[in-house]
Amino acid sequence: MKKVWKKPLLVLASLALTFSVTACGGAKDKEAGAPAAGGSKELVVVDWGGASSEAAKKNVYEPFEKANNVKITVVSPTDVGKLKAMVQSGAVEWDVVNSDTDVALRLEKEGMLEKLDYTQIKKDDVYPELVTDCSIGLQVYFTNIAYNTEAFPGGKHPKTWTEFWDTKAFPGARSLYKNPVGTLEAALLADGVAPDKLYPLDVDRAFKSLGKIKKDVKVWWDAGAQPPQLLGTKEVVAAAAWNGRVSSAKAQGSPIDNEFNQSLGMATSWVIPKGAPHKDLAQKFIAYAVTAESQAAYSKAIDYAPTNKKALDMLPDDVKQRIGQTPDRVSKQIFINNKWWLDNYDKIAERFNKFMLE
Repeated sequence: MKKVWKKPLLVLASLALTFSVTACGGAKDKEAGAPAAGGSKELVVVDWGGASSEAAKKNVYEPFEKANNVKITVVSPTDVGKLKAMVQSGAVEWDVVNSDTDVALRLEKEGMLEKLDYTQIKKDDVYPELVTDCSIGLQVYFTNIAYNTEAFPGGKHPKTWTEFWDTKAFPGARSLYKNPVGTLEAALLADGVAPDKLYPLDVDRAFKSLGKIKKDVKVWWDAGAQPPQLLGTKEVVAAAAWNGRVSSAKAQGSPIDNEFNQSLGMATSWVIPKGAPHKDLAQKFIAYAVTAESQAAYSKAIDYAPTNKKALDMLPDDVKQRIGQTPDRVSKQIFINNKWWLDNYDKIAERFNKFMLE
């Protein structure tokens, strides 16, 4: 059941992941990263690219490289189809992947992932709802209502998904995520469903609501960098967007901003594809990446919340405000129910794809 967040620690305690997915494979691999030219080891890390990747490079990847004589090659963006093809063909080129948590759970269930080595990876301070046999939480982010501040000056922008859907009161083109996860929740909230009554999702009602705004959706985006670009140029005036991408563009002078009311909370997780060439080094990397120090440094660089409770304690109040971890913002947020999506994603994704073609 989806929860409305009450306070930072309860936010993540509400994640609907209180189950074990055990289809991931294999015992701990003893292979270390093969030496690269110059004697360093190599590791291929897959992330989402853009501002989040730049923040990770400076605050996670480079410190790990220096401390361990490792050369990290970054591949972006995360491509689940390619990961599956690699595993199924036995030709895996990636070592560590930053995956949406709901996707990580499905990959784990399908046996696409290596088992994480929790003798190396310290999970005690990571929200337990984000720890499974084959995945561990990396960051918490929000799909917000984002808007162009010139199109909607003086705080007169859409503040609820109902207002986002109301193109008469708030005129202009829209952009939505080309994925049913989160998009269906926004559609139901727009149609008047109470946050604590969202799950199980009324799928028919959600698609009916999406049909009402479809003509106004100029771009269905599939990369996180798109909404800030579309908003900054006024190609659209309001969009569903990831909060960190919006705040990064805003800091660089773009006339856009986040609305944290009715934020849809989501998470990403670290996973190791089954058959990854440098599995042991990948375990070591994840162990480093989930430490409080590493996660705090990352959250200071980009506005995504840590999954390590002690990292949150290391952040100043202004950062907590930007990453949505203050009581006033937490009280207005809604968390995606990953367990529900694990059970229902495939059939809804098929319907969503048909909806896009109609």
